[in-house]
Amino acid sequence: MNASQRSLIPAVLSRRKITAGAGLCLAAFLVSGCFSVSDKKNRSFSLPPAAAAKTASVQEKAQALKQKKPSQLPETLGGVIASDRWVVYQEKEEEVFEGNVRYDNGVYAFRAGYALSQRKLNRITVTGNVYGRYNAPDGAWYELYADKAVYNYQSGAGHAQADGMQRIKLVYRTSDNETITAWAKQAEFNTQDEIYHLIGNAVVTYQDIHGQTVTLKAQEITAKQKENYAVLQGGAQAQNADYLLKSQTIEYNGQEGYTYAYGGRPLVQGKTPDGTFAIIADEIRAENSTRKIKLTGRVEGWTISEKLNSSRTNETL
Repeated sequence: MNASQRSLIPAVLSRRKITAGAGLCLAAFLVSGCFSVSDKKNRSFSLPPAAAAKTASVQEKAQALKQKKPSQLPETLGGVIASDRWVVYQEKEEEVFEGNVRYDNGVYAFRAGYALSQRKLNRITVTGNVYGRYNAPDGAWYELYADKAVYNYQSGAGHAQADGMQRIKLVYRTSDNETITAWAKQAEFNTQDEIYHLIGNAVVTYQDIHGQTVTLKAQEITAKQKENYAVLQGGAQAQNADYLLKSQTIEYNGQEGYTYAYGGRPLVQGKTPDGTFAIIADEIRAENSTRKIKLTGRVEGWTISEKLNSSRTNETL
């Protein structure tokens, strides 16, 4: 139960970009279209001459927004945000986009029912069937599905949440076609500090190119990307095809090289080439590199050798 055991937590959490999908490049999704505007009808139809003046007015407003000082604008790759209705509050430096709000420049894209840009607060808010996507230069991509999302493009802080019994969904596909998917009631994150917090029935799955899957579950999952650290709290579980680790808390420390399970009498069970096992203890600690497991405090459990069970000797007992 040492060298042969696959490490559960590191398979997902030691990947430095797992939660970039949770930060979800939300800044990119949302702020990309904050500086220019297009009316849905003007984009979709050939307008009669009577509507030409209205088209020019929208274009003039968009150009005026572009000419604002760069410090007033979030970093963006350019483009046009489209919506059914656009309202500008000049004194408050706020813009409201209502109805079929959408943006796509091939790199960043988002859709929502409503968007509010608050320049003085460096904040963008979107609600209503929110979808966001970022296509990275290396071929990786990130997706976000939520009912509401807020992002401060100066501080990097933001959150996303789901309504009712729904959950937000985050997807990260690596350039090697490995997929990390996360679900939770809400997510809090800071893209500058690279800290991400999934709250409420959180589930994270990692699937490699061979179809092997690792699943993490807890009421809360927090990842500190810069520190290569994560903690699962509240009914924590880590599972792959061969092993299951259950505990109240599971802590993964990539810098110091260990995974630590404690609280609620941790259980580790699974199978090896020699048989199956299930063991509980007060604490379970595993070395990430050697995969050796140390169990301490009221250790109880069983191991079964399938070879022994099927042997002729065992049949005579």
